[in-house]
Amino acid sequence: MSEPRAPEAPRLELPARPVLVFWLVAVALEVLLGLAFLFSGADAAIDEGLSRAGLDFGSDLVTATWVVLVYPAAALGVLLALAQVAAPDLAVLVVARIRGGRPLLRAVRRRLRPWSRDIGARRGAGIWLTVVVVFSACNAVSGLLHRAFIPQDFSWHLSWSMVALLPVAMFLDAGALLEENGWRGFALPVLLRTHGPLAASLLVGLAWASWHFPVKYDAFLDYGVGGALAYLSAFTVKILAVSVVMTFFWARAGQATLLAIVMHGLSNDVARVGGLADGATWQASAISELDLAAPFVVLALVLVPYANRRGWGDLRPIDR
Repeated sequence: MSEPRAPEAPRLELPARPVLVFWLVAVALEVLLGLAFLFSGADAAIDEGLSRAGLDFGSDLVTATWVVLVYPAAALGVLLALAQVAAPDLAVLVVARIRGGRPLLRAVRRRLRPWSRDIGARRGAGIWLTVVVVFSACNAVSGLLHRAFIPQDFSWHLSWSMVALLPVAMFLDAGALLEENGWRGFALPVLLRTHGPLAASLLVGLAWASWHFPVKYDAFLDYGVGGALAYLSAFTVKILAVSVVMTFFWARAGQATLLAIVMHGLSNDVARVGGLADGATWQASAISELDLAAPFVVLALVLVPYANRRGWGDLRPIDR
């Protein structure tokens, strides 16, 4: 006589079209906080803080903290900038408030781990090491492409400081820390309810890329409509490729949002492993984004067939 099956966990209640609701809320928060940032004059205060600190702009919390310490008047601007970056994570809280509540937040929080229990420390550490090597190599390849195609808009100073800054890129990048509970902690496993891993990755990538568009409004002022659209298209290609690669390693580690934070931070490259590109024209900016995209596009083309044959890893939807 067979043993009775354990009852399945109840399906998590979510709003209709939950990822669309999440994306709309994230964009609305980004725009509102961005307007507050602009009208408060916070950008000028941050520029002054960076100048006094002798730093280039960086998306990491170390730079943000140092700017505030050197120039306390920049504190409001830094706070607004971080709140704007945190819009995807804040949007998850709003969605939970609409429908899903604490069970939804627990499901998102469960994924905030380096690897799942099924993966274990040994395999998990191997995946982490692979991620650091692969993403650093992709950044270095992008640097070589920059040097070949936009040498006039590119600087690259190889030093041991890059190694020292890798932990900052991995764990203290503001975008990575304050967005990934939204993109990979919530949106991706929700999409896996109804989509395969590749389609879900591309949809998350489109949401992730387009969420950035409002803060890139200055591209239309600097490059004109045609140039801005070319730049944003190249940027979107990069985000889509990175999203597919991130899904592969995120799933292999057992839906590990902490690893997604690391991948996001490494792709932002505050360690400057890939150097620093500063496009003065739309052509240079678009080429820079395509240089960043190229190694991830190649990697995605390798990983997707492999994953389709051997399995992506943990693709359970958010309520399982």
